[in-house]
Amino acid sequence: MSQDESNPATRKSFARFLSVVPQLDGCMPLASVAALDGRTLLHAGPPFRDPAAIPAPVLNSAAVAAVFEGWVASEAEARQAIHRGAIHLAPAQDHGVVTPLAFVVSPRMGVLRVSDGAGKATPRYAPVNDGPAPGALRFGAGDDARAARLTRLADIGPALAEALREPIPVLPVMQAGLQGGDDLHGRVMAANAALAAILGPRLTGAAGEYFSMANQFVLNVLMAACAAMLGAGDGVPGSRTVTAAGGNGVDFGWKIAAAPGIWHSMPATTPQGPRFGNAGERRFLPAIGDSAVIDACGFGAAALRYAPEMVTALRGHVPDEYFESAASRPFIGTHPAFPPDLSLCLDIDRAEPVRGVILAAIDAEGEAGLIGRGVAPWPASDA
Repeated sequence: MSQDESNPATRKSFARFLSVVPQLDGCMPLASVAALDGRTLLHAGPPFRDPAAIPAPVLNSAAVAAVFEGWVASEAEARQAIHRGAIHLAPAQDHGVVTPLAFVVSPRMGVLRVSDGAGKATPRYAPVNDGPAPGALRFGAGDDARAARLTRLADIGPALAEALREPIPVLPVMQAGLQGGDDLHGRVMAANAALAAILGPRLTGAAGEYFSMANQFVLNVLMAACAAMLGAGDGVPGSRTVTAAGGNGVDFGWKIAAAPGIWHSMPATTPQGPRFGNAGERRFLPAIGDSAVIDACGFGAAALRYAPEMVTALRGHVPDEYFESAASRPFIGTHPAFPPDLSLCLDIDRAEPVRGVILAAIDAEGEAGLIGRGVAPWPASDA
């Protein structure tokens, strides 16, 4: 693998990618950092082609978010308003935000800020991780605990903001994750422990209790950090680096550094992997979530060889190349903070031998929530 395989413009974007020093340094309401028109909610992936085609898990989350905002009195009323366009859904990444799975972000919700310690890249934001089920919007199930979870997240926002007055460098957290058996997407246990060692002692009371419960809290931080690193490459004419990526449960989309305002979308593929015991005959929703930015960075599906637990779980479901260094071939070059066989920053023109996104698999009908996990192959490029 060599940077020389990419064109000069792409290498320029990669140099910008390498210069970013991501740091977790804030928590604030979405409304304070994103200019949203009217009643707008932010979802993962590219725009929906038709409000009537919004998949059930996203519609479930959007409905409870609309009630949380006080825009409507019931989830049934929210669904009607969404379908007729009175409540609008927009891609989160068009507003500098990344959101996981079916989680829909509304103006009052708290978002974590990851900025560039070097002062060059634009900050990126992600909602505070919404913890385990039941009550987690990101899994898209219509359970009754979701409203209480949103209220709890709103209540702890000020404490998180205070705790993050002193920035937390994210690269060391990522290093600890890889060293501890994480791929930084499908498995984040070691990275979460590294973040907890720093942030945990700063939190007390309800915020501390919530942080201890949310054992994937770090995932949303990693999403924002990867989005900031990738986004630094934007605006270079001719560059072929991927600077945004995500699925909406219908389509999977990405943006290229040379044209950061344009989504390139293809029908989303379905995660290939094991089903959990609650899955039964339920159907996996096609790829969903802005966490694909982690894989576009070169972690996740391309770094499974660092996560033995994930290799064991996925072997036989996906090609063995995902478990080898060959999985890094679509990426441009190495980063001084990470192992020398791990190339980062996706060049869209490098498609061999495998390219994909590791994802939680959620019930397409929006009833059972999390039902499996797997790798969704990256759709054939049209960009």
